[in-house]
Amino acid sequence: MRKVLTAIGNPMLNQKIKKLENYEVLLDDIGSDDELLEALEREQTVEILFLCTNIIEHYSVEKLIEMIRKLQENIFIVLFNGENSQDAVKEDENLKFYHTLDLDLADFEKSLPPVKVMPIQNYTSKIMAISGASGIGKSTFSTFLAQNVEKKNSKTLLIDFDLDENHIKTILKLKKNPEAQGNVKNMIVNVNKNLDVLYNLKNIFPNQENVNFFTLQKMMNELKKEYQLILIDTSSNLENDYTKRIFYYSQKIIFLVEPNILGIKKAKNMLEVIENDWKIANEKINLVLNKTNMYEISQNIMQELFPDMKIIGKMKYLDSYNLMINRNINKKEIKKEYEKIYKKI
Repeated sequence: MRKVLTAIGNPMLNQKIKKLENYEVLLDDIGSDDELLEALEREQTVEILFLCTNIIEHYSVEKLIEMIRKLQENIFIVLFNGENSQDAVKEDENLKFYHTLDLDLADFEKSLPPVKVMPIQNYTSKIMAISGASGIGKSTFSTFLAQNVEKKNSKTLLIDFDLDENHIKTILKLKKNPEAQGNVKNMIVNVNKNLDVLYNLKNIFPNQENVNFFTLQKMMNELKKEYQLILIDTSSNLENDYTKRIFYYSQKIIFLVEPNILGIKKAKNMLEVIENDWKIANEKINLVLNKTNMYEISQNIMQELFPDMKIIGKMKYLDSYNLMINRNINKKEIKKEYEKIYKKI
C-alpha cells in the first residue's frame, strides 16, 4: 500500500486514486505550497506526491522541491507542469514530469521505483509533548513524570520548550543557566542517574521564527540517538508556531484537563485549534485529568465530553505537591499515580 498526497489544486485525481486498492490517499487535495509543506511535516510516511506547479505561489519550483526533500528525503514526486511554470527542474529517479492531469495510472505504476524498505534505526525513542491550558500544571506534571520514568532505568530527557518561562528550572532547583556553545548537547544538564534536562532554549532560539521544522528535526534526530524517552513541556500559547511543530514531531501528546466547567471550556478551545487548525489526529492525543478532587466531574462524563480521546489517568490535587516542589520530597501517593500513567504510555 503506497501512501500518497496530491497537491494539484483539483480534487479529480485525488478521488481517482482513492478508488485504487494499492494506494492510500492520506489527505484531501492540497491547494497551496505552504499548506503542502505543513502537510508533509505532519504526515511523515508519504511515498508519492502528485504536485502541479499551478499551486506554487511563494517559491520557485526548484526551491519548493528542495524543501520537500528536506522534509522527506526519499519521496517520489510526480510533477505536472502548469501553464506559468518557467523553472528549470531536471528529472531524476525520484522526480518525473507529466504534462496532463489525465494520467493513466496503470502506465504510471510501471515507472515507479520499487517500494523502499526503511532501514531499522539503532535507537527506539518515544517523543511525547505535554500540553494543556495555562495554569493546569504542565511543568509540574512533566517534571514528576520524568523523575518517575527515570527510576525505571529508561534514559530520559526532559525539555522545557516554553520559551517564555523556565518553570522546570525552578521546580528542579537548577541554579545556573547553561551557556549555548553552538551545540544543544552542551546545554543539557544531568539531574539524576538516567534523567537529563534541557532548558533555557532562548540561547538557541531567541525567537520563534528560529524554530522551523528543519532546525527542530535536526535537533530531535540527534537527541533520539541518546535517549529512550523525550518529554517536552510546551507553551499554552498556541500563537507560538513552534508548539505546532513540536506536536507534529511528537508521537504522543499528553493533554492535561481540569475536570470542572472552566477547565473543560479551556481545553475544548485549545483542542479545537490543535485538531481543526493544526490537523493533529485525535488518536495522537491522550487526556490526563489533573487537579482532581471530591467535587470533580466524573471520569465517565469527561470521557463522554471528549469521546475521540482516551483518558489515561487522574492526578489528585494534593497538598503534598507543595512539599515536593518546595523541598524536593517525592511522596509515595503521587509516585504511584505517575507510575500508572507511565505504564499506559
